[in-house]
Amino acid sequence: MVASTASFSLMNVFIRMGAEDIPVTMQVFLRNFLTVLVLLPLAFRNDFALLRTKRIHSHFWRATVGVIGMQVWFYCVSILPLNQATALSFTAPIFTTLVAVLLLKEKADLWRWLGVGASFLGVMIILQPGGGFTWQSLLVLLATSMWALAGVLVKSLTSTETPLRIVFFMSMFMALWSLPPALYHWRWPAPEAWVVLLAMAMTAFFAQWLLAKAYKETEVVKLVPFDFGRLIFTALFAYIAFGETSHLHTWIGAAIILGCALIAIRRDAKSSAAPVSG
Repeated sequence: MVASTASFSLMNVFIRMGAEDIPVTMQVFLRNFLTVLVLLPLAFRNDFALLRTKRIHSHFWRATVGVIGMQVWFYCVSILPLNQATALSFTAPIFTTLVAVLLLKEKADLWRWLGVGASFLGVMIILQPGGGFTWQSLLVLLATSMWALAGVLVKSLTSTETPLRIVFFMSMFMALWSLPPALYHWRWPAPEAWVVLLAMAMTAFFAQWLLAKAYKETEVVKLVPFDFGRLIFTALFAYIAFGETSHLHTWIGAAIILGCALIAIRRDAKSSAAPVSG
């Protein structure tokens, strides 16, 4: 899960790099199309084992929800400072925990809810909201709510599907859904832009593949605290790539978020190690 959050953070850097020359709609399409191309050789191995599924409808809805969130998120990353957009996206674990409890019937005890709430407080310290959310901020909330629904669908798929199959069908359907708007804004990227696009596709693939593997191993609510680690990776990558610096309140908020994640990890480790009576 930690490796997945690092990959997502790096992917956002490539989105920002390509934002000046490549329309958002094209980025979304090419990200998914290039991922399909990379995975296509695997689809022909072992008598097309990667393509064999009895849950095509679930893959369809996962991709449909996901492409909405992706289009909105790519737009937000292109117009907002990367650190701010990432901080706002930390509402996703709140939505994810809520949806996992309501739809997957997973258990979230009082301490886990307190941890999520404290992490959200850390996000508010980072944002220092004054006059309320802007309409761009509301768009980030739309994206994160779509992520939460997509995450629950991925968790459901992991009961029968391999992580690689989940990523393949997700990318294939997303490429199809994002093709019409991409064609409307189409212009051929410059040669150097293809390097950025390929890097975006590869980091996105690893992020989604690692996320599916994490979801396959344990409950969604146990993974939620790790997602807040994206702030640390994003702050580092944004500074290296764009010179974006973080203020003291950003690091105070980040320390609260990281502390909550470490407490949750420690509690889960103790719970797993506890002997079972009877």
